[in-house]
Amino acid sequence: MTTKNETTEAKHAETPAAEPAKVAALAQNVENFLKAQLAVAQKRIEELEGEAQKVVKTLESRGQEAAKEAQALWGKLQAGELLADPRVKELGKKVDAASTELRKRLDGLQTKVVEAVGVASQAQLKDLNKELAKLSRKVDALLKPVRRGTNGAARPASSPSSSPRA
Repeated sequence: MTTKNETTEAKHAETPAAEPAKVAALAQNVENFLKAQLAVAQKRIEELEGEAQKVVKTLESRGQEAAKEAQALWGKLQAGELLADPRVKELGKKVDAASTELRKRLDGLQTKVVEAVGVASQAQLKDLNKELAKLSRKVDALLKPVRRGTNGAARPASSPSSSPRA
């Protein structure tokens, strides 16, 4: 069984004995291979640079077109023309409908929360206030004859402190 050191020594022993022409040819082959690979890589890099330049030019032209379009839309918006566009009107209607629906849902949710907490809702408070106003008018109507005297002047309420003392 040969050890690793013995194998390494055997290889080193063969290298000095190898022919210099073989080593030179091998070095030349490696050099040629590397040059060919470098040339291929350079050619591919040049192709990629060309493609990148085309993409950059395309993006620049699209950016300029988008800027012009945005400028035109801004001008229309400033002049009020954009609001006359049927698509914008349709979007406005959709936004209004969505807003109304959202408001209804929030009101319903608010009502459910108020009911769960046990507090009167706004509608219930309005009803209570109406009923209270009706009752207040009835009480005032009932108290009017008591407050008036025979001649129509207001009569003071009878109390021990208001009666004359001798």
